[in-house]
Amino acid sequence: MTSSELSKLQALSFEEKLWLMDALWMNSKPTAEPSVTEAEKLELDSRWARFERDPSRALTLEQFDALIKARHG
Repeated sequence: MTSSELSKLQALSFEEKLWLMDALWMNSKPTAEPSVTEAEKLELDSRWARFERDPSRALTLEQFDALIKARHG
């Protein structure tokens, strides 16, 4: 990638960057499952246990969207 191409990508709006990331992700074909460390597994298990203890603390999709928009305009 050239510096000119990088500059064009950096000039995209937040929404355009999200769209581009989504398009790249949807068109990628991973050759193997991503590796997850033992520490990451423990963290995921901990977060899931917290959610199961009190699901009311989780955000709805609407709340999550509002939080992202408030932080990034």
